[in-house]
Amino acid sequence: MRRVLVAGGTGVTGTSAAAAFANAGWDVHATSRRSPPAKIAGVRHHRADLLDPASCRALLRATGPVDEIAFCAINEAPGSLVEKWTDPGQVERNRAMLANLLDAVLAASADFRHVSIVHGSKAYGVHLPGQRLSVPHREDDPRVVHENFYFAQEDEVAPRARGQDWSWTVFRAPIILGGGVGTNLINFLALGVIASLARIEGRTFDFLAGPDEGLFQVIDADLLGRALVWAAGSDAARGQIFNISNGDVTRWRSLWPVIADACGVAMGEDRPGQSCAALARTLAPAWSAAVARHGLAAPADLGAFLGESFALLDFALPSGITSVLSTIKLRKAGFADCEDTPDRVRAWFARWQREGLLPPR
Repeated sequence: MRRVLVAGGTGVTGTSAAAAFANAGWDVHATSRRSPPAKIAGVRHHRADLLDPASCRALLRATGPVDEIAFCAINEAPGSLVEKWTDPGQVERNRAMLANLLDAVLAASADFRHVSIVHGSKAYGVHLPGQRLSVPHREDDPRVVHENFYFAQEDEVAPRARGQDWSWTVFRAPIILGGGVGTNLINFLALGVIASLARIEGRTFDFLAGPDEGLFQVIDADLLGRALVWAAGSDAARGQIFNISNGDVTRWRSLWPVIADACGVAMGEDRPGQSCAALARTLAPAWSAAVARHGLAAPADLGAFLGESFALLDFALPSGITSVLSTIKLRKAGFADCEDTPDRVRAWFARWQREGLLPPR
């Protein structure tokens, strides 16, 4: 049985990746600094600090040799989220995490074959003020020169794999839909909290995106998990960078009524400029009360529950950016799976309500 190690196993992508590999019959080991809030069937979890080489070596003693790495781990610095994306210290921390894990795996795994790494559309400079974006973004677009740990990780893994028996694949994803407790950056669940509390308090779900809306894409975390499984067994994925998305495009204006209906709340007024991070501080007591009233499985502390998610919303909602990824290369390579974004939003909200992460509709 092939063995995979999922790094970042409690995050949005890592949780879905671990489940996808388990469903595909792999021997699945997941790792993160924190213990998972719930077990995933067929997945063994190990706590490790990827910034510590000794911790990585201890991890491999616990897992035994592995054939595959699904690298979904991210080290995000708290506070000033967007500014930290181009911080050289953050770039180095994320490069070091990948390098330390690779060092440990290669030393302990004679039959290691492949690592997949999950990145995002910031590779195309969508987070850089005034950046002129290509439409659609293509994998062979020239790099936008700036500090970015995506590039540091690509430059770490590609030379090391050259001439070796193992290979690598990078996936560049847009906004990710999925996750649960312990996921630090998750737009949709944060919006679910805002919408659910509006219903509980008898308010409307006001539209918080900016008036100048762009187009963007979403990727379902479970779809991304299936792509990681595909890449582990596909020769066409060796040494490649692939864009990936659900396959459609959307706007916040189109998704707002879907979220409102999923949470049973009426649509409200347009309130551009409302900071979601500030709103979260205002809503914190109401959230704590809702957790107690409904017996939710989510933490009563909104910060502990969703981390920097509301700060991420403050970047995503007012941006007005048109960011569209071409997925032609991935489809031609053999992975053509897709999802309908509104349908998957409804499915995830229903799941979060069943799991007690949002109040019942």
